[in-house]
Order: sequence, then structure tokens, then C-alpha cells
Amino acid sequence: MTPRRRLFVRLLRSTFADFVSLMLTMCVIAFIDDGITWSALGEAAQLGLVWLLLSLLWAAWRTRSLVRVARGLGVEVSANALNGTQTHTLSGIPLSRVRAELDLARRASEVGGGNPVRFGWRPFRSRACADGTATYVESTGETHVEVRAGRRLGADVVLFRGAAFIALCQIVRTLEGR
Repeated sequence: MTPRRRLFVRLLRSTFADFVSLMLTMCVIAFIDDGITWSALGEAAQLGLVWLLLSLLWAAWRTRSLVRVARGLGVEVSANALNGTQTHTLSGIPLSRVRAELDLARRASEVGGGNPVRFGWRPFRSRACADGTATYVESTGETHVEVRAGRRLGADVVLFRGAAFIALCQIVRTLEGR
């Protein structure tokens, strides 16, 4: 299975699983109101199919949006894109440029000094913020970027799945000057 399909399947499973308790609650309410009848069972089956269809649509849209964000950056899109911690290595970008680019970025906040550079990054237009670290290794001339979806971002919220990956892609795009 390709990495994009794995991402799609992981999104589908997690999205559908998040709503199982809601579906069961709605079925129990329907059984309490109408009793266990064929019409109540039919409504329960229809409800499950509707949730499955909505989960399919959501997973397809989210997979497409994650692939589009990473296009042309050299960041691999896989099922790991939903993890809360994302890392990437950039070559040839000195620490002074990293700090300057982060200071100029509108989405960056609380940019610290020193090595590693710690900062906050808003991947969306809200106040939700991911925690980032950029570490420059002088011996190799590489910059290691790590983004964590902490409690300030709400990593457990369905709508924010993959937010650390989106933030990483935005940071790479900013640091490379694209």
C-alpha cells in the first residue's frame, strides 16, 4: 500500500472511530423512543452508512490537503503525518538566517535566542499554536526542525489532525524562502 493510501486509511479509521460513541448513543435513543422495530433498525443502519460516507469524504479531503501542503518541499507524506511530533532536516541554512526568517514570519511567535531556537507557530488562523525548535549543527551545516502539537494546539481534536505536519511544511517553506 502506498504511503498516501496508508494516510487515508489511518484518517478514515480514526475519524470513524471518533464518532462511534455518538452513533451508538443516537441508536439507543431511537430504540428507546420507538422500541426495537424494523424501522428503528433501518434508521440505525442508515445512520451508520451516513457516518461512513462522511468519514470517507473527510479522510479524502484531509489527505488531499496534506499532500497539497507538502508539494515541492521534500517533506514525505505518509501515515506518520498525523503524529504529534514532526521533524525535517534542511541543508545550507545558517542559524542567523533561521532566526531572521522566523522573526519576520507572521505566524511565528515567542522566537527565542540561542541554539536551539525555540518558537511558537500558528498553522491556522486561530490562536492555536504548535511548539517548534530549530537546531543548527555546525559540523554538518544542517538545520533540524522539530514541531510538536502540544496542548496549545489541541492535537486530540479531529479538525486539527495533521496540524503539526502542516506547521512543519509552512516552516520549511518560510525558511527556504518560498
